[in-house]
Amino acid sequence: MNKLYLCFGICATVCGAYLCGNWVADAKCHAQVERQNLQNLQNYQNQISKNKRINHDTVYKMGVGDIRRILRDKYTIGE
Repeated sequence: MNKLYLCFGICATVCGAYLCGNWVADAKCHAQVERQNLQNLQNYQNQISKNKRINHDTVYKMGVGDIRRILRDKYTIGE
């Protein structure tokens, strides 16, 4: 009977180690995916801010005369 308990204990330990290892590997995988998503999000936001900066520079470098000319060309009423 003691040998049966010993065999059952060994099997339970092996199964527990397997399940624990599976849980740890799953947690590591989730952490890696989250880091990649965060990096992608940061890259995307950096690209958006660069695009905004380029647009703002273009707008601020235009003079009032340029803006008036563009608006007059686009929105004048034809005769």
